[in-house]
Amino acid sequence: MADPERRDLDPEQPDPELLRRAARILVEGGIVIAPSDTVYGLLALPRSARARETLAGLKGRPGPFIVLVRTWEEARSWTRGVEEALWTRLRRVWPGPVTVILPTAAGMPGSEHGAIGLRMPESRFLAALLEAVGEPLFSTSANPPGAPAPVDAVEAVGGFPHGVDLVLDGGTSASREPSTIVDLSGPEPRTVRAGRGDARVLLDPDRSPP
Repeated sequence: MADPERRDLDPEQPDPELLRRAARILVEGGIVIAPSDTVYGLLALPRSARARETLAGLKGRPGPFIVLVRTWEEARSWTRGVEEALWTRLRRVWPGPVTVILPTAAGMPGSEHGAIGLRMPESRFLAALLEAVGEPLFSTSANPPGAPAPVDAVEAVGGFPHGVDLVLDGGTSASREPSTIVDLSGPEPRTVRAGRGDARVLLDPDRSPP
């Protein structure tokens, strides 16, 4: 197998040509390694059967994977039965490094037991890439099972020397902590994973915004 293409990335001012290149690879069912709000991640297109199969092979599991959205309309389109009060609270943490698990329609890519993990990233690069692709993306940390989450492109590629089409090197991540994950799909909110984002306003509806 050929080594993945590697390109330098300015996460604050991503090159438009590079964004188009990454978007084209993703739309065609390829896999991209790139920095996120937190650690480096694998990106793929949910509606692509090829991408889903490759991503499952790389991670050693069929999912679930986090879905990155750019707009509130996209977030709503992936969910069902979410009260307006919850959308209001989500505006206090999004865009940001907080992933929320919400009810979704059966059969949606990336769903598990009728729920889906969503995040609206604050990264300028990811926002621009989502706009270039024109639809949500799967995201999962770029590490094999049992390995620590990577904070730079070298670590990420070390875990996946093959099976990835493009590696975007945006330097070292500010933190090794992944996103906080909060499950809001059940009767009571609960923290699934404590990470970089502050999700206290989601866990306590009466809490004032930070």
